[in-house]
Amino acid sequence: MNKFAYSAFIAFLASIGTLVSVHALSSDDETDGASETRDITLDELAEHASAESCWKAIHGGVYDITDYVPDHPTEEEVILEWCGRESSEAWDNKSPGRPHSPGAERQLENYRIGDLVDDQGEPLSGDVEDTSADAERQDASPAASVSPAEDQRLHRAMLGQPMDGHYRGVFTDRGEIQVNITFDLRDGHLTDVNFRHLAYRGVDYLTLEEGDDLYPVMVQHRRITEWLEGEPLTTIFALYEPARVVDEVDGFSGATLRGAKVISAMRDGLNRGVYSWP
Repeated sequence: MNKFAYSAFIAFLASIGTLVSVHALSSDDETDGASETRDITLDELAEHASAESCWKAIHGGVYDITDYVPDHPTEEEVILEWCGRESSEAWDNKSPGRPHSPGAERQLENYRIGDLVDDQGEPLSGDVEDTSADAERQDASPAASVSPAEDQRLHRAMLGQPMDGHYRGVFTDRGEIQVNITFDLRDGHLTDVNFRHLAYRGVDYLTLEEGDDLYPVMVQHRRITEWLEGEPLTTIFALYEPARVVDEVDGFSGATLRGAKVISAMRDGLNRGVYSWP
């Protein structure tokens, strides 16, 4: 009996040893898996900006989604635009104001390869300087902002390309119609841009004649329609900076151009939809 008890005791110790070894190996595997992620700088991220190697940074994490690019439900260009850069903005706005789903977030974690850090190794989240071509067009001054004429956020906010057709839109303030404008769209380009009504504080600019004090203001607005002719629809955002569009006329500054009102009238026309078909 003593020999049998001794053999059983040795077998018990062996089984405990096996369990300890398995647990240790399992812990090592988990540690190795966790060590697969590493710190990645913006410069390294920027080196992976193509379909052949597409990395994206989202809220501090870096993800290699190269294998997923062909399976993305939108056109490839949409996702490739964000390769090699900080992409939290795109992730949080799958459509304007609507982020990706929790399911997409879980799927994204399968592609995580590291954490975004600055040159000193400090973590970066989502508010980092954009090193893309759009950012390079900005002024070198830290306080500079993207021009409305070139700001892709404004352009994307137009929610798709309107249909070809004839449009009419108005801008009204305090019950007074100040701008009534018509225009045609052909393949996303503006044609036949004209004012049907243009007034301010009781002055009808379209009835003014050369020599009238405010006639130069009417000339400036006529130059708007000439400048927009044949241009892409998104060109209207340049009117936020009138001096880009129309030079000074007879002492009247570019500020006299109420470009924002013209933009509002045109967008009103777009919101109303096609007035008549071509």
